[in-house]
Amino acid sequence: MKQLLFVVTLFSLCSISYSQSFSGPESVEFDALNNRYLVSNKGAVKSIQSVVPGQAPVLFTSNVTSPAGLEILGNKLWVCDATRIKSFDLTTGLMVNNINVGGTFLNGITSDGVQFLFVSDFSAKKIYRINTLTEGFNVMVANTVSTPNGMWYDGANNRLVFVNWGGSAAIKAVSLADSTLSTITSTAIGNCDGIGSDAAGNYFVSAWSQQAIYKFDNAFANPVSVVTGLSNPADIYYNTSNDTLAVPNTQNNTVTFHFMGSSAGISTTMLESALHIFPNPIHSDQVLTIELSNSSYVSMKIYSLEGRLLAHPINEFKEKGNVLIDIMKLNLPSAQYIYVLEKEDGLIEGKLVVY
Repeated sequence: MKQLLFVVTLFSLCSISYSQSFSGPESVEFDALNNRYLVSNKGAVKSIQSVVPGQAPVLFTSNVTSPAGLEILGNKLWVCDATRIKSFDLTTGLMVNNINVGGTFLNGITSDGVQFLFVSDFSAKKIYRINTLTEGFNVMVANTVSTPNGMWYDGANNRLVFVNWGGSAAIKAVSLADSTLSTITSTAIGNCDGIGSDAAGNYFVSAWSQQAIYKFDNAFANPVSVVTGLSNPADIYYNTSNDTLAVPNTQNNTVTFHFMGSSAGISTTMLESALHIFPNPIHSDQVLTIELSNSSYVSMKIYSLEGRLLAHPINEFKEKGNVLIDIMKLNLPSAQYIYVLEKEDGLIEGKLVVY
């Protein structure tokens, strides 16, 4: 597979301040509204840093104790920080929430894109659900048996998916309906840390034992190594807006960016002139209009930038003319999204900005 690799390196401490270098990078998250990546550091210098590929990182906040998993929800960055879940305003970097869930080593984190966070406790082998509106929380799984690490919200299948530490580590799921635990698949890879997905539903898993990233299909079958030669790859992020995989390398203090090609596999056979979507950008209380040049079956799906399916507002035959979608009913926070619109004569993928 052809890859274009960018590397953000560790700079010399004698010539540049610590805020311009990584220190045991653990997790990376893409901030679409500010066009940057945010990286948690658990090494000698505890911090979260902001970075644009090819540029030196700058300090976002040092108000952390032992930062691990990162998740952006709304206008906040949510952080697993030892026994607590903290949030920071993306604009100011100031701490907003500081929730003590009584955890031992909070590590992986994901969200439903609207209100709830889901967090793994690496040491206690638990999974928590946190209501970001009320700061209330509960234990969804009291004993995962295995050691849970990176988390992924799989809304299409109404479940959480998580990878695990240890040899031949299984990939497991938690039902959002009743919190039951199941094993999706056993693997031959070990010490799995992070998980992400592209827009086509393929999954990417980081493995310390193999110092590599593995790609699984959407049924978690047919794993293949797609990036090798890493240095303790931790909590990864797949950026679906440019098909780039961001990897924090904990051991050698780097964050590497790997262009994966058009992994979404989406054909844009539909001519732009045959389809109009407006307004875009759109305010959260406005109505989105899709102008169809001909009657057709229409399916529209809306994904987060990391490939999480958030809404499927259209899935039926529509007559020629305007199709209206009430954005407010979709409960989409202000952010950038990926839409995939399918007609009988082709597919098209694009960005939708909600403000």
